[in-house]
Amino acid sequence: MMEHLLPFAIERLLQLGLGFFWTMTYMLIILKGFRDQSLGMPFAALCANWAWELLFFFVFPFEPLQQAINFIWLSLDCIMVGQFLIFSKRQLFPSRNLKTVILLSSLALSILLILGITVEFHDYIGRYSAFGINLMMSILFIRMARTQGVLGQSVAIACTKMIGTLCASLLFYSLYPDSLLLLIMYVSILVLDVFYFILIWKKTRNRTES
Repeated sequence: MMEHLLPFAIERLLQLGLGFFWTMTYMLIILKGFRDQSLGMPFAALCANWAWELLFFFVFPFEPLQQAINFIWLSLDCIMVGQFLIFSKRQLFPSRNLKTVILLSSLALSILLILGITVEFHDYIGRYSAFGINLMMSILFIRMARTQGVLGQSVAIACTKMIGTLCASLLFYSLYPDSLLLLIMYVSILVLDVFYFILIWKKTRNRTES
């Protein structure tokens, strides 16, 4: 059996850290979304997150602590889905029925893809799909910042996402130190998150000064 690189107490602290900071990220996105009446979570990332948390809460449940964290995330995802239905631009979705069909179709596809990754790679704790979604999210956050500025976004969101993901990366590096694929994703996400933080900070400062 492979020994972990970090003591159990440190791993548990990192788990609590990722749970806390990602919960804060979701809550800040929700609050900023209501304040700006805008979407704070990119649509593809929202569907993928929602699908991951549905699957790994109901189908592939974790141990009690992570299960509780997943329940909180799933509940917050439902609020963000509601924000998508309320705030998404009408010119992109001519009718509410079309918007709902696109949302449900995207969620179903996300569930199938994550399920396929889980079974194909025997990854029943969802590490590859989770970090893959996180990498996609980091790219989409940057794109969102460049297209809509700071609407739905803030320096605090960028900061909590970066810290929460860093906690997750350190935890899973301790658990799976030999995974090259995961290591590539850890480093890539961190670089993108730092870039996103700087981008949002500059846009926020410029908006304040103007």
